[in-house]
Amino acid sequence: GGRKRYTKQYVEQNPIPIISEAEQKPFVELIDKILQKRKTLSADTTDLEKEIDQLVYQLYELTDEEIKIIEAS
Repeated sequence: GGRKRYTKQYVEQNPIPIISEAEQKPFVELIDKILQKRKTLSADTTDLEKEIDQLVYQLYELTDEEIKIIEAS
């Protein structure tokens, strides 16, 4: 399949949801963990990044089919 380009038109169709501080907390905690691990050059943060992906999928209420499309690209 083709790749989506992040043009203005595409981005405008997918607005960023406004979420509370409580909803932001899991993202902040995961990002902090990634930053700590990355202080070591050989650190693997793949699992933490996948957790962030899952939070984003939930935030946008994506279906399993939509998630498959995203992860295949």
